[in-house]
Amino acid sequence: MYFYLKQPKSEKETLIIIQFYVKTEKAIFKYSTGEKINPENWDFDNRLPKTKKGLGGAKLKKITSNIMLYDTFLERLIDNCKINNTPISRKFLKTEFDKHFKKEIKEDDKGFEYLTDFIDDFVLKAPNLINRSTKRNYNATKIKHYKKVNNRLKEFETHRRSKIKIDKFDIVVYDALIQYLTDNKKYSINYTGDIIKNVKKLLKVADVEFGYNVHKDYERTEFSVLKEESISIALDEDEIDTLFNHDFSEDEKLQNCRDLAIIGLWTGLRVSDFLNLPDISVKDKFITVQPQKTKNSSGVKVVIPLHHQIKEVIKERGMPRMISDMKFNEYIKIVCKRVGFKDLVKGSLMVKDEKTEIYRKKVGMYPKYKLVSSHTCRRSFATNLYKMNFPTLSIMKITGHSSEKSFLSYIKVTPTEHAEKLLNHWNDYYNSKEAEKVEA
Repeated sequence: MYFYLKQPKSEKETLIIIQFYVKTEKAIFKYSTGEKINPENWDFDNRLPKTKKGLGGAKLKKITSNIMLYDTFLERLIDNCKINNTPISRKFLKTEFDKHFKKEIKEDDKGFEYLTDFIDDFVLKAPNLINRSTKRNYNATKIKHYKKVNNRLKEFETHRRSKIKIDKFDIVVYDALIQYLTDNKKYSINYTGDIIKNVKKLLKVADVEFGYNVHKDYERTEFSVLKEESISIALDEDEIDTLFNHDFSEDEKLQNCRDLAIIGLWTGLRVSDFLNLPDISVKDKFITVQPQKTKNSSGVKVVIPLHHQIKEVIKERGMPRMISDMKFNEYIKIVCKRVGFKDLVKGSLMVKDEKTEIYRKKVGMYPKYKLVSSHTCRRSFATNLYKMNFPTLSIMKITGHSSEKSFLSYIKVTPTEHAEKLLNHWNDYYNSKEAEKVEA
């Protein structure tokens, strides 16, 4: 399939046509996109509008976006035919194109029949739509998640050899999807739960925002998001001090990674934020950050005091060089191994399955350095502040946790450490009362 111009040698605007060779008929299906373009703005090699700057470029970009809707729709039609064993003919394609693109659509026609088709269309339109929950545009990260979820759904459809209709996605389909994800694909409970959470969200979008006739089982409590407590680690104050004081001067990349880690450990920022900070002045007392996650939702900024270790790092070597989160996660394990974090601790690690040769998370006892990642910084920050008796709600303002319950399940504090906090609180309380009696 590709696009071509109806009159490629015209000096005026001409229609853009999409065409596809139908093998069974040994003939070409052609369909007008309704978009027009001057041939001088057409890239005949790539068969798409040219890329330009300025207002003219914006118009060409819009034309490209519009004609790609036809390309995407055609690809989806062909995929559906393959899955459902439906013969492809020019008449069939024209009928489907007319139903989708012509303005003379029946009033009772709600659009897409299948959920994956709806999601394909939704993610294309989402950047220009307003999320009713946040009152802002859908952000790129959320759209990326929806695309991944749709890929899993398409794999499930291929596995069951039939497409899922929007009005048929009931608790039976939910159970089958759970079984497929956990038993066939061997996905973790939390990853499966994340897929289900987004499926529920997308069904609600189709139902509430687009008026589709969605099966209401997605609202039932049985249509639940699976979740199990994650096994992760945190670095305590002594370990952070050891990391901070270690000499990495002979290896610049490890020294740079360690310096980035110190910033992450004492700001509590997500990796997408602490790896992309602007220059910090050691004269400043605070830094104000617009987290990427909330940029297109609440828009709330966080203000964080500068820890003395961050100031010392910047004073000594300046702002660390920014690297990708993938590189950071690779180097930080080497850094922590060099420092000596080799005690065996419980955690989950990506391990290759000998039968399927697919990497899955496996719970076990591993050297601590193998479990350290960019997210360890954020979890360590929250855990250590909690142990310092810093007010929980104030920590939550920085980490962005919306409930104390989710925060307390997030930090890594043992039952003994909780008991020590209570003991220290009692000691402070009763010592204060005794001091008041003495003064009286």
